[in-house]
Amino acid sequence: MINLEKKYIDKLNSIEEGIQNSEFLSQYLDEEDEQFYNQLKEAFEGQIDELHNEVAQNDPLQLVSLEEKICNPMLEGLFLPRILGYAVLRGALNDQIKYIRPQEHFKNVLLAICNSSNFELLCQRIGQTVEIGFALSSDIWITNLIAEISNKLVKTFLQDLKLIKYRDIRSRKLGFERYSKQFIKFNYLTAEKPMSSADLKIEIQSILNFLNYRATLGSDAGKSVYKYISEILTHGSLGNSDEHLGVVLLISSYFELSDSEKKLAAERLNSYVAEGKEEENLFNAVKKLQLGSQGLKEYDYSRLESIVGKTDSKDLKEFLGCITQIDGIGYINSDAIEIARNYYNKNKGLSRQNECMRNNVGFKFKRFIAALNPKDFQDYIELNKTFTIYMNIFSNEKFNQGIKEISMKYVRTLLRTYTEKRSKDYQDIKKFVQATFSDLGFLNDKELKELFKTKRAKPAK
Repeated sequence: MINLEKKYIDKLNSIEEGIQNSEFLSQYLDEEDEQFYNQLKEAFEGQIDELHNEVAQNDPLQLVSLEEKICNPMLEGLFLPRILGYAVLRGALNDQIKYIRPQEHFKNVLLAICNSSNFELLCQRIGQTVEIGFALSSDIWITNLIAEISNKLVKTFLQDLKLIKYRDIRSRKLGFERYSKQFIKFNYLTAEKPMSSADLKIEIQSILNFLNYRATLGSDAGKSVYKYISEILTHGSLGNSDEHLGVVLLISSYFELSDSEKKLAAERLNSYVAEGKEEENLFNAVKKLQLGSQGLKEYDYSRLESIVGKTDSKDLKEFLGCITQIDGIGYINSDAIEIARNYYNKNKGLSRQNECMRNNVGFKFKRFIAALNPKDFQDYIELNKTFTIYMNIFSNEKFNQGIKEISMKYVRTLLRTYTEKRSKDYQDIKKFVQATFSDLGFLNDKELKELFKTKRAKPAK
C-alpha cells in the first residue's frame, strides 16, 4: 500500500472539517433523526466520491491508503458502504470462487462501519455487500472477524448475513457476477507492488485485472501507471516466472512504452526463447492474454509486434506477422483467409500457435456477432460463409462450439424480435437456419424442429 500524498490528505481534512461544522450534523446529533443524516450524506458524500475518483484516475496505487483514512470516525461513516463494495470486489478469487488470501482491507472497512456511532443507518446499505464478501471468505476468517465485535446486536446482524446457499459454488459464482455488475461504471481497481516472485504469484490476478482495466481508460489513464509498469519491468527479483511473462506481454500490448522500457520488455521475452520454452511459455502466455482481454476494446497486435521484433523469437514473430496482416486487410478477405490457412497448415493442429490463431479469429467473430442488431441479420447470413471456411481450415471442435454458442444466442434474439411467422423476415431466418445449422452440425433435425415450434400458452385454470 502506497501512502496517500499530502495534497489528497489536505482535501480529505477539508471535507472532514466541513462535516464536523455542518448544521446537518448538529441537527442529527441533537434530534437523532435519520433525515438529517441523509442531508449530511447528500451534502458531503459527493465530495468524498469526487476525491476518490481523482485518486483513482491519477494515483490508483494510493486508493487503499485513501480508503483507510476515510474510515476515520470524524467522517461519520460517509461513503463507507461504497468503499466496502470496492474492497469486496478487489480480492483475487480461485477456481472455487473463494478469496485466494484473507482480505484485510475488507475487514478494516467492515469493522469501521460496525464500530461507527451511525451503524444503525449504515447497516441498511451494506447487507448484500457483506453477504457476498462472506460468501467469498473462509468460515474461520468470518468467525475471527465477528469475535472482534463486542456489540451483540452487531454480531447477530453479521451472523445472519452468512448464507447457507453460498456454500454451493454455482450460487457463489452467480451471486458474485450479479453483484459486480452494480460497480461496472466505477473506477476502483488498484494493485500492490510485488517485491518478489512469490508476491507476484499471489498478486497476479489483481495485477492483470488492474492493468486490463487501465488499458481500457485510454492514454491519460495509462500515464498514471507508467511508474508502476517501469518498476515491474526492471524488478530483477520477480524472476522469469510465467506470471511475470504474462504481465510483460500485457504491458507490451496495451501501453505506449519508452524505448528503454521496450528494450527491457524484449530482454524479458528473450530469456524464455533462450530457455527453449517458446511454445510452452510464450504462446501459452499469449493464449492467456487473449482470454483475459476479451472484455477489452479490439485487440491490437502491432504494439506487441514492435517489441517482439527486437527479440530472437522466430515463432512469435511469424505468428504476430500473420495476425497483423490479417487484421490489416480484414479477416473476411480471401487473402487473409489464405494467410491463416498457410500458417495453420505449417503447425501441428493442437499446437499453441494454432490455438492462438483460432482464438484470434474466434474472438473477432464473437465481437462482430455480439454487436449485431436483429435488423442486421442479413450481415450475419453473409458472415456465415466466412466462418464456415475457417471452421473447415481449423477442423477444431472447441472452435466450432464457440461459433455455435454465439450464433445460437443471436438466432434466439432474432426469434424473439421477429415473432410474426408469416412475415418475410421470419421465413428468411427460418430457411437460412434450417439449411445451414444442420450442415454445420450446430443442430439436428429434432432440435431444429423444436427451435421453430410454436409454444402453446398454458390453459387458464
